[in-house]
Amino acid sequence: MSLKNISPDVCTFNTLIDGFCKEGEVEKARSVLAVMIKQGVKPDVITYNSLMDGYFLVKEVNKAKHAFNYFVRRGVKPNIQSYNVMIDGLCKSRMVDEAVNLFKEMRLKNMAPNTITYNSLIDGLCKSGRICDVRDLIDEMYDRGQPASVITYSILLDALCKSHDLDKAIALFTKFKYQGIKPNVYTYTILIDGLCNCGRLKDAQEVFSKLLSNGYHLNVTSYTAMINGFCKEGLIHEALSLLSKMKDNGCIPDFVTYEIIIRALFKSEKNDMAVKLLREMIDKGLM
Repeated sequence: MSLKNISPDVCTFNTLIDGFCKEGEVEKARSVLAVMIKQGVKPDVITYNSLMDGYFLVKEVNKAKHAFNYFVRRGVKPNIQSYNVMIDGLCKSRMVDEAVNLFKEMRLKNMAPNTITYNSLIDGLCKSGRICDVRDLIDEMYDRGQPASVITYSILLDALCKSHDLDKAIALFTKFKYQGIKPNVYTYTILIDGLCNCGRLKDAQEVFSKLLSNGYHLNVTSYTAMINGFCKEGLIHEALSLLSKMKDNGCIPDFVTYEIIIRALFKSEKNDMAVKLLREMIDKGLM
């Protein structure tokens, strides 16, 4: 463009900055930003949103916060995406209180949170063990005409399963199915994993079998959760059988799948089989 005397505009610069940030090349993005400013092209809210996202991606939380405050001081008005980037990044960095403060700031500015905002904050609260605070947010979503989605409920289901509140998890699962929200493979995988971890292997098997018979295309995480359940109960034959079925169904086992079965085989002193699977892992380039 420069050779043809075509001056890049804000959209061109933003595309470059966003591309570098998505690859974690934040310093290159900053260099593009410097050129942008030098050429008299004014950065906009999209520029800074990309930069904040990039900083969170490379775990430079303070720089992301600085970028947010900097562009506000320069008179660039943050939009819903700006707050979503910040709230999601802060929650993933376990800085939930700061995320909650930004959420409150949105309200004060009469900026309506969207489903992404709510889901990010709900995920952060759940992962920090503050499930009680989540129920108010879900009620608020309904009040604002943005009812909880399957992602929202999956986040809450995962938190309940991980805290071994399985009865509450099953009650929640039943509730949102009754409300007409269709669980996806990710949701079912959370339930299967929760059932296995709470010693309810038969229930997990029943859910898993229904998914297969109903034509769901289960992914590697779904199969691995069920295989892990078998291995925990010492049912190595069943785990190996499912591994074989997984391959037949065109789902390729990953490192975690193999590791779980190999550990179980060594524990059961089935060393020859464990070594065979180790070689298979090496051949597939997983080690």
